[in-house]
Amino acid sequence: MNTEPDLASQQTVRQPVPTYAEPMTDGPPADPLTKIMMTPRTFFTVLAVAALLLGLLLALLPVRVANADAAAPGHVSCGNTIGGVETGPLATRLDGPDEDVLATYVGTCESAIATRLAYSWPMFFAGALAIVWSGVVRRPTGSVSRD
Repeated sequence: MNTEPDLASQQTVRQPVPTYAEPMTDGPPADPLTKIMMTPRTFFTVLAVAALLLGLLLALLPVRVANADAAAPGHVSCGNTIGGVETGPLATRLDGPDEDVLATYVGTCESAIATRLAYSWPMFFAGALAIVWSGVVRRPTGSVSRD
């Protein structure tokens, strides 16, 4: 019986052979997320473009209000924030109602358009101003460009 332990003189597990030369760097390794992440300036510009497009879309899409007639449920298109309410087309969509009913619909439509206007145009102009700002304001001189 041998009491001496067997010592391995060679590796028993094969190590993979590198297929490329590993770069020699003195500093810490580069962060892999920097290749896929946006800089804060780019993120700000993307948000500005989104605000511009959403504001324009909300301004141009027609505003609709619910039909007040319980017998004929549905909605009535009032127009958009640029054109406002037009009583002629609104009266034809409602099949020629009385003047009081038409005045009520016009008031409801104006209120709905004013609410849409309070959101769409400030968002549009804020997005446009932010895009102009991102194009005019210089980047800091110490910033490094990532290409």
